[in-house]
Amino acid sequence: MSTFFVAGSWRNRAAVLDVVAALDQTGATSYSFVRAEYDAEAAVLAAPGGADDAAVDSPAVRKLFEQDLAALRAAEQFVLVLPAGAAAHVEAGIAFGLGKRCWAVGPVDRSETLYRIFESMAPDAAGLIERLRALRIV
Repeated sequence: MSTFFVAGSWRNRAAVLDVVAALDQTGATSYSFVRAEYDAEAAVLAAPGGADDAAVDSPAVRKLFEQDLAALRAAEQFVLVLPAGAAAHVEAGIAFGLGKRCWAVGPVDRSETLYRIFESMAPDAAGLIERLRALRIV
């Protein structure tokens, strides 16, 4: 069974939770900011808008970055839940660069040539699971 890193936006938290729950139902393991356990200092930054004014070189930002990057490296697959912000798109680029299989879920506002990094772009969590099952990934 595969392990997944699920990225997205706090503004789109409900859709991210839908994807995480759908993966859970298949027995897959996933890591996502919506349910990651952070220490007290990093948890403040992990909340919606919490890192907006934080100094990029602060110890808390460094901790949060290192924890999430370690989880991304450990995952076998990457899922981007759209719409998503710049940070989630950076994570997608890192995942692709690390050789992870990348998937996208959700509405696409406009075509981006770099969305070719995704193996598949599903309209919703059910569509993602259907595709992953067809490929015997879950």
